[in-house]
Amino acid sequence: MNKLFSKPNIKLAGDSAVVVDLGESIHPEINSKVHNFAQLIEQKNHKWLSQIIPAYKGLLIYYDPLIIEFFNLKNYLLEEFNNMEDSHEKSLTRIITIPTLYGGKFGPDLDNVMKHTKLTKSDVIKIHTSTNYLVYAIGFSPGFPYLGGLSEKLNTPRLKNPRTKIPAGSVAIAETQTGVYPSPTPGGWQIIGKTPVKLFDPARNPPVLVNPGDYIKFESLKNMKEYQEIETLVSKNKFKVKIDGIEE
Repeated sequence: MNKLFSKPNIKLAGDSAVVVDLGESIHPEINSKVHNFAQLIEQKNHKWLSQIIPAYKGLLIYYDPLIIEFFNLKNYLLEEFNNMEDSHEKSLTRIITIPTLYGGKFGPDLDNVMKHTKLTKSDVIKIHTSTNYLVYAIGFSPGFPYLGGLSEKLNTPRLKNPRTKIPAGSVAIAETQTGVYPSPTPGGWQIIGKTPVKLFDPARNPPVLVNPGDYIKFESLKNMKEYQEIETLVSKNKFKVKIDGIEE
């Protein structure tokens, strides 16, 4: 077995859920294994299965203890994991471009990031837009992507005093992570910009724009005019998000 992976660590999480930990570190290969395993279990359509929630390096499985006991479930999951074959076929992975206007009223914490990292505004933007960020998980609020791959040069602590409401579309940094707030929520991440694109729209099918396993690439907008043009198109459902595919 790949040295990144160890025998799954399965433990109870309350009386109707188990945590299945597949690795000891946050790594793209481990995260891929997490989502492959979740998909495998979901496809079985077990009567005891209530919900699966994938995360960075493991998953939370809700089950009906009246149908299957913990020890039987544990043995089943271990057997399924051991028998799971890695797919050697090339798959198409999506890279979703998120246009973003950095700084100004849309990026009130950009100065904090510049001060902490000792970088200029243009340096922060250049570094932040130079990476394809893997969507490790969706959580916190509907459509919120936890992204991996942020450069160490941009590592900035969370705010000491979190905001009670962050505008939807806000692009932010927190230590080793970056992300986008899909809806107005409280939060303590450093806001460096904003996108007019809706990552979560309950009227859209599907309502969530990105999924675990996708990649996000931020693209810097030149000015407010460009932002407003896209915002208008989004409001009329006429903006087409740029999505590229890469083979893995």
